[in-house]
Amino acid sequence: MSSSDQNTPDTLRDLANLPAEMAPLFQSLEAMRQEYLRKKNKANLISLIVGLFGLFAALALFASQGHPAPGIIGGVVVLVIIIISRYLILGNLLSHYRSEFKSQLFTQVTKRIAPEIEYQPEIYRSEEDLQNTGLINSRIDRYSGQDYFSGKYGNTQMGFSEVHAERRETTRDSKGNTRTRWVTVFRGIFLSADFHKHFQGQFIIEPDVAEATFGWLGRKLQGLSGDLVRLESPEFETAFKVRANDQVEARYLLTPTMQERLLEMRNTWGKNFMISLNAGWIHALIPKTDDWFECNIDVAATDLSQLQTFASELLRVLAIIDTLDLNTRLWTKT
Repeated sequence: MSSSDQNTPDTLRDLANLPAEMAPLFQSLEAMRQEYLRKKNKANLISLIVGLFGLFAALALFASQGHPAPGIIGGVVVLVIIIISRYLILGNLLSHYRSEFKSQLFTQVTKRIAPEIEYQPEIYRSEEDLQNTGLINSRIDRYSGQDYFSGKYGNTQMGFSEVHAERRETTRDSKGNTRTRWVTVFRGIFLSADFHKHFQGQFIIEPDVAEATFGWLGRKLQGLSGDLVRLESPEFETAFKVRANDQVEARYLLTPTMQERLLEMRNTWGKNFMISLNAGWIHALIPKTDDWFECNIDVAATDLSQLQTFASELLRVLAIIDTLDLNTRLWTKT
């Protein structure tokens, strides 16, 4: 059992004390949430009234003029009025509430789970860091992210955040019309941690799509690549493809025990995660389509379920350090 798994019950019990310890903050956040909901109801009512008025006006214009143009123009004007009125009523209340909730409460949860890790909800890992992992083979035209955790977990320096990298693709049909769409290059958790062994090369560990799909033929086709590393475990060979610029060092790092740990990660996170080892660090890209580390405006600020969900998500990511046994330091790295 990982240390993060062992800490889970104690951590969740500790969270139950937060409302009493930080009562003024909980009350302030709940008051902010109630204000947003009240103003949202007001904005919805005004939007409904303006929308109905606009609909009747458009129908009246069409009946009197016999042409849809005045009604269409009127509909656009009504839509603009609704958008402006909602902005004037709601402003940035929702984003402000979420920002305060995460920076105040989620920060406290992070300190209780891992005191040496700093949580910055508005920050994320850089695009340059992502490119330097060697795991991205596509250009990136749009990049965003959030929820950056950095610091020390046990003996291991580490950092991770959610990131979303996209590529713009433009196509042209037979009539010359262009269509632009955004394709996700990677979306999920991008984690880096100090590895517990010395090494100099770069090593890429990816899902072995070819062997899993084509079996013996896929293995033969991969064998044409000079940097492909063959290891002893048949289960590992079926699951992963390993590329390295130093075959000897790759086998030194990917011991049978490490192969078992990577297979354990695959069972936990699914088959599509990727790992690279580079310049003494290990990098993991874990695809994920849903957003973690979020609060819900429809749930009371005093409801501990949000803090418990956040804690569970954080502990699950930190468990990667335990799964890979990175806190075991057999040698002092200098």
